[in-house]
This record gives sequence, structure tokens and C-alpha cells, in this order.
Amino acid sequence: MTRFSFTGGSSAIACALFSLLPMTAAAQTFDAQTLDSAQQTTGPMTVEKIKSGPIIAPDFKVTSFDHSTGTLAGFYGGWLHEESFLIGGAGYWLVNRNDAHDLGYGGLVLGWFVNRDKPVGFGVKTLIGGGHADMTSVVSIAQPAPVRGQPPILVPTVIGYHQDFFVFEPEADATFHLNKYLKLTGGVGYRLTGHYYGYYGYYGYYGGPTDNVQGVTGTVSLQIGGGT
Repeated sequence: MTRFSFTGGSSAIACALFSLLPMTAAAQTFDAQTLDSAQQTTGPMTVEKIKSGPIIAPDFKVTSFDHSTGTLAGFYGGWLHEESFLIGGAGYWLVNRNDAHDLGYGGLVLGWFVNRDKPVGFGVKTLIGGGHADMTSVVSIAQPAPVRGQPPILVPTVIGYHQDFFVFEPEADATFHLNKYLKLTGGVGYRLTGHYYGYYGYYGYYGGPTDNVQGVTGTVSLQIGGGT
């Protein structure tokens, strides 16, 4: 049998040690509660990779064309890298076309989007390519004078002509997040056109401008796919 005894100063030391035990236990309890509270507040740290993927968007444009308003239907699509950079292609055709009034163009599309995964984002894209247009114009055609020696008579005549052109169409867009796979976009752009090699492919005459082909565009599209 072992006997413990405390005398003098030893008894005082023992009492002091026993008095510290409740304080030590309380400190350990406080530290555990503090750690648990911090974990609940901050939560675990997660790292999510920004995704990339294919995208396609039916697209509708209202545009000025040949001194009137036309409606274009088409699409653009390609690869969207990390929800930001788009590279692909696009094509558009005039809806209300006929033999004398037609427009179609397409080409490479480059785009850049910001906050596409947020409720509202923004972006810019550019189409670089070519197209064709069928239009009409009023020209004055000289007719022989009914009386010899008089100057010829200029008769206004409506003619149709075909124009092939180079196109550069920048556009600014706003993007509205519908769900994980659908985004609604609306934008405003301008279609700039020029001649191929400075040559005019007109029916009936040569030398007309492409000003009737270029103009302001308003567009609405539905983006399907992408990285989000």
C-alpha cells in the first residue's frame, strides 16, 4: 500500500496545481468551440475550374439595307474558351428577299464575354468575311432624240444589279443568364462593307458604291451551350 503525504510547502504546491485543472479544461473547451465556429463561418475552401465548350446561337437581326429596313435570320457558333473567348463562324440571310432584293453574308466570328455566368454580362464580337447583295437602282439611260441634231433624252430606268462585297461587322452585346445552358443576348452593331479587289460585279453597269449594303444592325440571339 502506497501512502501519500504532503507537508509544508509541498501541500501548497499541490493545492495550486489542483486549482488550475478546471481552468485548463475550460481553456480547451473554449479553443474547440472557437475552431468549430470558425469552420462553420468560413466553410471549406473549394477551387472550381472555369469550363470551356461548344456554343451555338440562333440569331436574328434588324438592319438597314438598300434604303429600307430588312430582317436577317442566321446563326453563329464555335468554341467558347473559359467562358470568355469565342472563335467560330456565322452566316445570315435576308428573310424578306426576292429576285431583285437579296442579302447574305458570313465569315469568321471572334468574341469576348465578361461575367457570362452572372445574371447580366457583357461582350463584344466581330464578324469578318464576305457576302453578296441583289439590289435595284435608278439610272439615267440616254435615248436618241426624236429630231436629228437635238441632244439625246435621258430616261430614268430601274435596273437590278448584283454586288459581292467584303464585310466587317463589330457588335456590342448584353448577356442575360437564363440557366446553366441558355443565355439571351441583345446587341447593336454596324455592318461595314467594301469591294473585292476594287472591282464591281454589277448587272447593267459598273462603278456603283457599296453604301447601300452597309448599315446599323440590332440583334437578338439565344446562346446554347458554353462552359457553364
